[in-house]
Parts: sequence; C-alpha cells; structure tokens
Amino acid sequence: MMSNLSILLLSAFALLLASTPSPAQGFAPPPVVLSSSTVASITSSTAVLMADQQADYGQSAELPGSYAQCGRCQSAFALAETDLGANGRGRRLECSVCGHSWFQSKDRLMTLNDGFEMVPLPEMDRERIATNMKEGKSPKYVGDSKLYVGNIAFECSENDLAELFSEVGGVGSVALVRDDQGRNRGFGFVTMRTKEEGDAAIEKLNGMELNGRNIAVRESNN
Repeated sequence: MMSNLSILLLSAFALLLASTPSPAQGFAPPPVVLSSSTVASITSSTAVLMADQQADYGQSAELPGSYAQCGRCQSAFALAETDLGANGRGRRLECSVCGHSWFQSKDRLMTLNDGFEMVPLPEMDRERIATNMKEGKSPKYVGDSKLYVGNIAFECSENDLAELFSEVGGVGSVALVRDDQGRNRGFGFVTMRTKEEGDAAIEKLNGMELNGRNIAVRESNN
C-alpha cells in the first residue's frame, strides 16, 4: 500500500515520492520535500545541456527508479545512469530550484525504496521551498503555526483548503486525514508560515462555510 507521506523527487516537472499511511497512523504527516521545479536543467561549464531523456521523464518517457539530490535545497531529480554521459564518470548538474551545481557520478545516484513511487509535486510545495531558500530557511520548513481544521466536507481537497487559507496568509502545508481507502475523514491540519498568520486564520476562517459546511479552526494540540 502506498502512503501519503511525501518525499519529493524531480524530473522535468516536479515530482514527489509518495507513501500512504496505514489506518493505525491516523493521518499522513505533512510532506517531507526534496522537491523540484517545472524544468530541471543539466549544465556543463560552458553551456546548458539537457540529459538524454531527463526532460521527458514522467511525460513521454517512463520514470527511472533512480534520482539525484541537490545538497543545498534537497531537491531531487529523476535521473538514469545513461543521462550522465557515456564516458562513465558522470556529469555536472545544476538545480533548477536554487541554482546550486555539483558533479554527479553514476555510482552516487540514489534508488527508490520499495513502497515508494514518483507522483507530481504540488505547486504550493515548489513555491514553499523556493521561498524558504530565499529567506535562508531549511527547505523542509513549513511554518510556525499548525492549525486543526474540523467539520470539513468530505468532497473537499487539500487544494480547497490551501486556496481558502492562502487568502489570509502564507500556507506552508495542508494535510487532510484520510482512511485506508484514501477518503477524507472530515478533519485535517493546515500550517501557516507565521504565528500572526495563524492567529488571523483562526479569527477570520473559524465558522466560515466551505463546500456546505462551517469549518472549525483552532490551534493544533500536536
């Protein structure tokens, strides 16, 4: 069974590694992001080059089971050994999220563990990582104010919550609690980037109607 705990991976478009929680876990933790951006570039010292199939992974080409990870922002890119050149040594890569470059050898590529798969990385997570890097924060930082959100309509999605809460401030993460069939259980957690934005969300959104239900918003106990 796949879980919703996410470690993201990169390809020509952002991807994340997903696993899904068992019923005993209760809910999926917020994504742990390695992240990526819409275009992952590969560079040499003189010109920008695209790896043989790297830009096509997840689109016209099947995703490989290996990836490279940026040591600065923890972004990860879907990459096969054949993308690193024919000389057997490797190739210099440039992260499309933070601009960091490094030499990637074939023997240092990482492989996917059993029970994980690559799935598209939400735009909100890409933006969060880019913002963290600009502000000098850890790429994994999601915010200082974790909120409990209850009485959520069953048809609501994470995007619905993110859109609503972004009206009052920066949203770092959204996690709906789901059952073992992936169905929304009617509550979840939203993390706002600052304490002030969290307080504003409680004041303005507690009791607000969303998809036919008045949601309850308060500080999380965990």
